[in-house]
Amino acid sequence: MEVSEIVAWCREQDVELGRVLILRNVPTDCEDRVVYNELDAVLVIGKCKVLDRRSDKTKKCQFVLTEVAGNISQMSIPAEIGGPEVGPWYTQVVRVAAETPKQSREEEFQTKLISFLQKEGKSLADIPSFVSPAPDLNTKLVDAINSLVQTCHVASSEERVGYRKLRPFSGFIPTPPGEDEYEVWVEQTTHILEEWQCSDNVKKQRLVECLRGPAADIVRFEKTGNPSATFSDYFSVLESAFGTTDDAADLMLKFRSTYQNEGEKLSTYILRLDRMLHSMLRKKGIEYSALNHFRMQQIVRGALSSDLVAMRLRMTHKLCAPPSFNELMKEVREEENMVNSRSLLQPNVAMTAVSSAKKESSANTNRDDSEVEKLKREIRGLKNEVSRLSAAAKEPVTHDCPAMHSLAATAESKTPTRPVNKANVFCYRCGEDGHLKRDCTNEENLRKVNQRLIRMRQSSGNFSGAQ
Repeated sequence: MEVSEIVAWCREQDVELGRVLILRNVPTDCEDRVVYNELDAVLVIGKCKVLDRRSDKTKKCQFVLTEVAGNISQMSIPAEIGGPEVGPWYTQVVRVAAETPKQSREEEFQTKLISFLQKEGKSLADIPSFVSPAPDLNTKLVDAINSLVQTCHVASSEERVGYRKLRPFSGFIPTPPGEDEYEVWVEQTTHILEEWQCSDNVKKQRLVECLRGPAADIVRFEKTGNPSATFSDYFSVLESAFGTTDDAADLMLKFRSTYQNEGEKLSTYILRLDRMLHSMLRKKGIEYSALNHFRMQQIVRGALSSDLVAMRLRMTHKLCAPPSFNELMKEVREEENMVNSRSLLQPNVAMTAVSSAKKESSANTNRDDSEVEKLKREIRGLKNEVSRLSAAAKEPVTHDCPAMHSLAATAESKTPTRPVNKANVFCYRCGEDGHLKRDCTNEENLRKVNQRLIRMRQSSGNFSGAQ
């Protein structure tokens, strides 16, 4: 465990460095009782206490942080403790002298300097070879180096903070579910790695973590052949294996042959051009400072002549320098929204007029339908009445049969005669008033009988259309 990590661990547990003993290679299932027994058997350090445990990289053993009663710098600590049954365990201490505040500051600087040199693979013996002749380590120089070491220490602490892993990539074709194609993956990964404030070794480690299958094999072969390869070298071999085989000239030709499709928004067309520009940038075909110029030049050449937004860009692109991608996209999207708003306004007005006309026509149609229905009801009433009148008119003209006469005579003989009001009756044979059909001696007049029946029903209110 590095000194800087021990210092941070002691700060978390609020314990002095001079009273700390670190045990390494301790099994994860080892109890505190066993640790106390081993320390008491080999050391004369008095009382001790197990404060915390942390797993090592293998996850099979642990680091055990113990606190002793006295000053650890005044004790004789062996490098290994434990026997064949429970060991060996390795010891690690941080000897800090704290006689005066000045000495404490120098010890802290020495601890940070040693941690920094260990991280870079150097030691204190390598410092004279870097500085020749040896400078006079005055106070300002010590402060400058202390600030540098502090910065590196902070950076190393940030590297240990949890981070979001990169998206996996294997290089299989077709692309497995959950993965992106190489062009999409490399754009995102390159951007993220450039934004991370960490060392090149950490970037390589995080890149290797997300690789699978053939992609991981290719990077491993590169690391074997070139142990000092950087993460940029890893991207180069991945580009050679999975990237496009077109060189910068071929990509430029495709870029010049890319035009806006019918019905495609100008903003979408700009996004397609920008992806091709970044592909050429990775192939070293263009410089970063020329991106805006090439983008605007191709937009003027390849956009549709009927596109209103592109038309305005053609008219104004020579009046000022080519805008950046963000400025151009903002301007184009604002123009597209304004054009869409105007195009949607006219159909809305037309639809409003059409709907008003439809409503008026519907109202007129409803009025006409109500009048037609009323007429239909009256006609049906007239037809029903005519049918009833026709049936009534046919009854008097039926020829009398002897059976009917005999039944009528029998009924009259059995039924007592009632006085007849001759003013309210008429003959169903001749249509005259004052007598009945059985007493009629006049000629038959059916037309007059029908007329009398119609007038009688109209006056009585039986007609369905009467008010």
